[in-house]
Amino acid sequence: KKDIYNQNNLIKMISIGDTLLHYKRPEIQKEIVESAKDREIATQFNEGFGARPDTLNYPNDILELTKAGATSFHMSEERWSNVLSLNPKLKKKDLDELRIGWDLILDIDCKYIEYSKITANLLINALQYQGINSVSCKFSGGTGFHIAVPFESFPEKVYQKETKRLFPEGTRRIAIYLKEMIKTQLAKEILKLTDIDAIIKKTGKKFKDIVKDNQFDPFTILEVDTILISNRHLIRMPYCFNEKTGLISVPI
Repeated sequence: KKDIYNQNNLIKMISIGDTLLHYKRPEIQKEIVESAKDREIATQFNEGFGARPDTLNYPNDILELTKAGATSFHMSEERWSNVLSLNPKLKKKDLDELRIGWDLILDIDCKYIEYSKITANLLINALQYQGINSVSCKFSGGTGFHIAVPFESFPEKVYQKETKRLFPEGTRRIAIYLKEMIKTQLAKEILKLTDIDAIIKKTGKKFKDIVKDNQFDPFTILEVDTILISNRHLIRMPYCFNEKTGLISVPI
């Protein structure tokens, strides 16, 4: 792997030898294609992306794209009746008609994996406390995790409105609720691991930035990115490279 610096961030330039060795494996191709069903796909070529919208329908698609320089594949959280009908000019009502569902993805964004692990564990516990058992967790390949609940776990309607139309506002509301639910315990668990002075030193933040009303606010040093998502938002697919680290995004 060749390392280059881009605006103070170290980026792994993943070689085609590495990608071919990985993506030519039939079991990897099978998992990626199964995950791609009814989803918009974008292909990453180290630092750049290919054209959207795109699909992955056959294992050989992955191999051919890898030969062309693909380093990873990204998928939509939304599921679509006709992926190739998507375009940036579509209005919300058009997207609502094309959308057949969406998965809840809680994307933990934190530079420090030890804090990300605690957050992921508490989010999973919070979902299970609510009686939701169809929960999966995937390492991002960087320093975060993706917690997912499939669309099949949701009721068809919420307050007489079709659930498939409640994107992204539905995911945002769930994320805000879960963040509030785990906030106090998350602060306690992080402070068991370290102390305020160490957090300040590690993050470069000031005391007043991370302590509010005499309480440590854990969401000043990490975020659950679901709150920031919009239509056609993409996440890294399982078993794909993370270009910044050279690691694989692995389901746990």
